[in-house]
Amino acid sequence: MQSTSSRVREAHDTLLRYLDETRVVLKTPDPFLKRLARRLVPGPLRSVVRRAATDLLSLRERRRVLEIARCSPVQLHLGSARSPKAGWVNIDLLGDPVDFAWNLARPLPFMDNSVDAIFHEHILEHFTLREGFALIQQCYRVLKPGSVLRIGVPDVAAYARSYLQGGGDLIAAARPRRPTPLLAMQEVFYWYGHRTMYDFDTLALVCRAAGFETVEPRVFGDSRLTPCPDSEHRRLETLYVEAVK
Repeated sequence: MQSTSSRVREAHDTLLRYLDETRVVLKTPDPFLKRLARRLVPGPLRSVVRRAATDLLSLRERRRVLEIARCSPVQLHLGSARSPKAGWVNIDLLGDPVDFAWNLARPLPFMDNSVDAIFHEHILEHFTLREGFALIQQCYRVLKPGSVLRIGVPDVAAYARSYLQGGGDLIAAARPRRPTPLLAMQEVFYWYGHRTMYDFDTLALVCRAAGFETVEPRVFGDSRLTPCPDSEHRRLETLYVEAVK
């Protein structure tokens, strides 16, 4: 039988190992501007500085909207970060490889009914519910009638099911070797600057409140958009929804 002191020591070592491992996991390679910002700007201010710098260029970017509008089709990839997609206008803050620098907390600078498709994947959870609703409203406004908004978010319902099953399936596959299933699950809620979690019912509510009447769940790779823009590394943990204007 394991002694009390050995159980304490094992728990202590397990938790410290997890904390050390996750500190490494959260460090990701950055483009040059981000690396420079890391050296010059304190951590808590970096996102503020990026947003401010992007806002300073908003007038220049607004002038480019007409140039973008001449493309056919006009497909917006919002929150593209370090994963730009060919055939899409990749939009995010300065510091990422974007085609169009824009702060998504601001209204989209495109005209009503002027955009053929919008895709965003793992960005909506970084906004509050109110801010996320405002972004979906903007998507509805700029889309042409009959056009598609495809959204991917962490599938909190799938994580909850996996947690209730003792951490099998999704947690075991997407977040293996965590000391407990709850630690794995709460990474989804509290890491990466996440602020709002969604299941299908909640995301459908937000889309319908923004004006979309047709809102349907989709699996990875299944889309009205051709080719489907889903990112392979998001396959395991993502809920996809398509809303049609």
